Amino acid sequence: MRPFFIGFVGHSGMGKTTLIEKLIKRFSQDGYVVGAIKHDAHEFEIDYPGKDSYRMKHAGAKRVVLSSAQKFALIEDRDEEKDLDQIKELFDDCDIVFVEGYKLGDIVKIEVHRKEKGDNLLINQGVENIVAVASDEKLNLPVKCFDIDGIDGLVSFIKTFLKHNENT
Repeated sequence: MRPFFIGFVGHSGMGKTTLIEKLIKRFSQDGYVVGAIKHDAHEFEIDYPGKDSYRMKHAGAKRVVLSSAQKFALIEDRDEEKDLDQIKELFDDCDIVFVEGYKLGDIVKIEVHRKEKGDNLLINQGVENIVAVASDEKLNLPVKCFDIDGIDGLVSFIKTFLKHNENT
């Protein structure tokens, strides 16, 4: 079976990471091999001064790998961002991969929305492949809507996509 990629999109502060964290925990407990991808629109740093990898990187290495029996990390300078399809290749041993961001990516997406953040939903702005919305308010939309705080319905919904993925 190839991995199933499902995106979570929404404006900043909507709770995408919190929802994904709950879903990762649930799917992992249910025996799935789970992966996660997070798109960051800002420059980020995962390596810190004083660490050997930081010293190697700042000495001029384009790419540094940290590897142990328990973890693997790649730090690489890029002239351009890798697209989602290139990143997806890293997850061939997963059953499901939760993707945060990549609202223009060609994957099934769930929009995350909170009433206090306004009513400017991406689904109403033409973002494609949104199949559901998780929100803290009742919405009248042409897709399935779920309570953002109760994930049982959302888990069942995602599992139907997983079953379809197994059959293709």
